[in-house]
Amino acid sequence: MLIRFSVGNFRSFKDCQSLYLNAVKTCKEWQDNNTAEDCGMRAVRTVVIYGANASGKTNLLIAMLRMKTFMLSSVDIDKNPNFLLAEPFLLCSGNLNKPETFELEFTAAGRHFVYGFSLALKDALPSNYEIVKEWLIEVVKGRQIPCFMRECRMDSAARRVDVIDVNEKSMPQGRGLERRTRPDSLFFTVAAQFAEPTCQMISEYIRASLNVISGVNRQGMAEYSKSKLVLDAEMAGRIKKLISDADTGVKDLLMGDNGQVISNHNLYDVDGSVVGKYSFMFNFAESQGTQKLFDLAGMLIDALNNGRILVVDELDAQLHPILVRHLVELFNNPATNPKNAQLIFNAQSPDLLGYKVHSEEKGKKITRLRRDQIYFVEKDNQESSKVFSLIEFKKDSGLRTRNDASYDKDYLAGVYGGIPFPKEMVAEAAGNG
Repeated sequence: MLIRFSVGNFRSFKDCQSLYLNAVKTCKEWQDNNTAEDCGMRAVRTVVIYGANASGKTNLLIAMLRMKTFMLSSVDIDKNPNFLLAEPFLLCSGNLNKPETFELEFTAAGRHFVYGFSLALKDALPSNYEIVKEWLIEVVKGRQIPCFMRECRMDSAARRVDVIDVNEKSMPQGRGLERRTRPDSLFFTVAAQFAEPTCQMISEYIRASLNVISGVNRQGMAEYSKSKLVLDAEMAGRIKKLISDADTGVKDLLMGDNGQVISNHNLYDVDGSVVGKYSFMFNFAESQGTQKLFDLAGMLIDALNNGRILVVDELDAQLHPILVRHLVELFNNPATNPKNAQLIFNAQSPDLLGYKVHSEEKGKKITRLRRDQIYFVEKDNQESSKVFSLIEFKKDSGLRTRNDASYDKDYLAGVYGGIPFPKEMVAEAAGNG
């Protein structure tokens, strides 16, 4: 379960910014539905991120993917020197020589961890960087116990010294791996590859359970859903049900001999009675929204089945707002999400902000998302992205947002920020007036 993700000095993030998934105690709405508990930590099941175009909301998700990639592949860069590149914030002259920082707080296998690292450029080449800090901490009954700590120091001769302190009680099999760790690779990755139990477990968890995908460029996702149609009867049934429940008209999905998906619709007579089935080539006959839903279906259902963390860029692109509500509800509802999967996504449509239902506990209609599930990203006057949640937002009066406020109207009115303020786009024609 993801508790927090932090990033600093990466792409549009000049300073450290955090996306928190831990449930805020003062936020009381929908606790039994929208939150789950693990290792004594309560976290939300879904988070939606809003922001203007170019605000940095996609960069936040890319940063999560970048951290995962470094954790799993940092020792492989000698095989492909351009595989991992440093990308510091470039719009401040002082940031080029500052380290990029990434940190995850999460629970896995009944344990609570904080892992992070910082890397810095050695020169102007983005492929020429070194790890300057790295840490893995286990939280046990509120106590932070270091598994290992790494820091780049300079000796008396101004030479770089990479100091890695391994806790022999927490990671006895990590001792001796310090000298196998290059300046440009993570000690975590080295330890995992040498089967150190804690790092190996975390590595396998991150590989399988943290999935970052694009809702626009869906390359490879359709093949995953197709494979489940053929190889996994239970998953195939759930994919078909998801497509059918979306009111697409599709009654069944099959794999053709040519490897293409076939969609079946009802065939009607002149009186409107169903008299048979009619088959279409899915990729040619179905709408772009239906195709996107199928592409996403395998990953969405896999996350729900296995309690994974699914991060989707532009989830609502090409999908009707009511369908997006349905997908979010699959994660927020414990009946359809018994293994506490988490969905993190950014969106453009404010529909979810205005989606209210009656709360028996509150005795009135309130927004179906908790205030700590709604995040905004916007740039300051130096083009640096800032991240904040609705629960922490304060109005000019100093008051926080109520849970029965009209979030969608306030958002479009610019109350929370995170929207574009375009200048006049149509200039007066030369010579007129």
